[in-house]
Amino acid sequence: MMNLALIKLGGSLITDKDKPYTARPEIMQQLVVEVTQIVNQNPNLKLIIGNGAGSFGHQSAKKYNTIEGLKSDVDKLGFCLVHQDALDLNFLLAKIFLETGLPVISLPPVTMAVTQDKKLIKIDFSAIENSLEAGLIPLVFGDVVLDKAIGGTILSTDTLLAELAKYFHKKQKFQIRLINAGNYPGVYDQKRQIISNITQANYSQIKAFLGESKSIDVTGGMSRKVEEFMSISYLGIDCWIIDGNIPGNLANAVLGNSPLGTLIRAS
Repeated sequence: MMNLALIKLGGSLITDKDKPYTARPEIMQQLVVEVTQIVNQNPNLKLIIGNGAGSFGHQSAKKYNTIEGLKSDVDKLGFCLVHQDALDLNFLLAKIFLETGLPVISLPPVTMAVTQDKKLIKIDFSAIENSLEAGLIPLVFGDVVLDKAIGGTILSTDTLLAELAKYFHKKQKFQIRLINAGNYPGVYDQKRQIISNITQANYSQIKAFLGESKSIDVTGGMSRKVEEFMSISYLGIDCWIIDGNIPGNLANAVLGNSPLGTLIRAS
C-alpha cells in the first residue's frame, strides 16, 4: 500500500479573507517549508495539494453569483474572471513551491469536472494520476466548472479533495489521509472548545452548532466541510481539520504525530 496525503491549504489561511485580493506570502512560505520537510522525511509518500480561493475567488464569485449559473453576458464574463482569480492565487502559491525546489504542477479543475445542476456528473482525474506516476505533485484548487444545465458553477476545493479521496480509495493501492489546514484551530463546540474527535456517534449533536464562515465564503463554510469529510471517513479515511498557522502542525498531521485540531474518523 502506498501512502497518499491530500492536503488542503485553506483560503482563510493563505489569504487575508477580509481584504480583497490580499495573499499572506509569509504563511505560504512557512507551509511550503513544512511540505518540503514532509517530502524529505517521507520520499515514498504521494501528495496532492489543493488551495482554497480565499479573498481572491470568493470576491468575484460572490459579485457575479457564479455558483448559480450563467444567464447573461455579464455572468459569462464573471465566470471567466472567477477562474482567472483562482489561477492568480494558485500561481502565487505554485511559484513559492517551485522556488523551494518542489515539482508542483497546477491542474485546473475546469478541465476535469462537469456538473449538471451543480451535481458532479463526470470527472476525469487522469492528469492527476499521471502526474503522481511521473513523480510530480499535483496542485489543484477550487474552480469554476462547466454545467450541462445552468452553464457553469463552482466546485469547491473541499469537494474536489473528497472526490479525489474516493477515487484513489477505489484503486485500493493507497492508504489515504486528508488534512485541511485553515485559519482556525479545528471544529468548535458550543462552548468554543475544540472538539478533538468527530465520529458517527457524536456527529448529530455537533451538526446542530456548526457555524457558517464569517468572511465571504460561497461554498458553505465549516458545516459543509465537516459533512464532506464525514462522507469519506466511512471509507476508513482519516480527515484532519487543523490550524495551519502553528509551525509544524501540518507536518505533524501528515506524518501522523497528533497535531492540534479535530480528527474526523469512521469509528
